[in-house]
Amino acid sequence: MLEVLAPEKRRCILFAIKKRPMDLKTVSTALNIPPPVALKHLKKLEESKLIEKNGKTYRLTYLGDLTSTALENFVNFVEFIKKDIEYWASHDLSCLPENFKLRLPEIGKYELIKSYGEEVLRHFKIFSEIYKNSKKVRALSAVMFPPHPRMFAEIATRSDVEVIITNKMLKNLEEYYQEELEKYIKAGGKIFICDDVKITIITTERALCMGFFFRDGVYDTESGLLSYDKSAINWGFEVFEYFKAKSKKF
Repeated sequence: MLEVLAPEKRRCILFAIKKRPMDLKTVSTALNIPPPVALKHLKKLEESKLIEKNGKTYRLTYLGDLTSTALENFVNFVEFIKKDIEYWASHDLSCLPENFKLRLPEIGKYELIKSYGEEVLRHFKIFSEIYKNSKKVRALSAVMFPPHPRMFAEIATRSDVEVIITNKMLKNLEEYYQEELEKYIKAGGKIFICDDVKITIITTERALCMGFFFRDGVYDTESGLLSYDKSAINWGFEVFEYFKAKSKKF
């Protein structure tokens, strides 16, 4: 199968026919290739059961439809990673299950916010404004910035807030932020404990905010990822529910 789809023209033909059935002339025109060349590719695809001919018209088979969808997802994933390949290569996403990793393109047209020099934690400040003005906040994180306990305690008084943290973070809260912790719980905020969390993902109805550890285990305090795409928000809420199902309620 891989050998059949190795030529780029065949993949293009598959994607074109997926949009609508085509005859030889239409395929030739759409891909700007001579009819004899188009016919040769079409025959290979037909022999592999990826397309079938009905009269003069070619259309995808069920197998062809599945294959074209898988190819599109792969192409989308590669294009997504290429945008900031150094960033993705240097950060640790190991705690995410494979299906969520493969769905990373759903994050959409994200912005990679970087903090330099005097703009220390610039992304943190931008993210904070989003949390403060959201009605629904779902956060999972293995790190805690000093302003977070008070901030989330205040947000919980007016919004629906749930957080997933590690046991280590909970101990820090109980030892150093007892007052903020009590205020958060009293306001209706919920806490879940899961030591598998090695990432920061805070999702609201407005946006998805993300932070990562480097592959050497050090948390990246100089950059964060922000997306306002609806697909990104849905992705973030689903990731939260995945870890929530593995967590214990505090």
